[in-house]
Amino acid sequence: MQTPWRWLPLALPVASASALAQQPAQPLPKVGGCPLGYYSSGGYCVPSASGNTRGAIEKAGSSCPPGFYSSGNYCVKSR
Repeated sequence: MQTPWRWLPLALPVASASALAQQPAQPLPKVGGCPLGYYSSGGYCVPSASGNTRGAIEKAGSSCPPGFYSSGNYCVKSR
């Protein structure tokens, strides 16, 4: 019998990314260029004032979790 806990390390990053992106868009530490909908201010990427900026997270590795698309060094929530 296989233990169900073996999938937990894979599920946590996706769950964490989804939870973070559902919160209002917040400033992010600047890593290269800013993602779509953000502008550079000092060492941060700040959400634009338009109010419709989607949540973003720093990209970990070369791909984004499900529900996100790549924008430079960031992953931006698709919807």
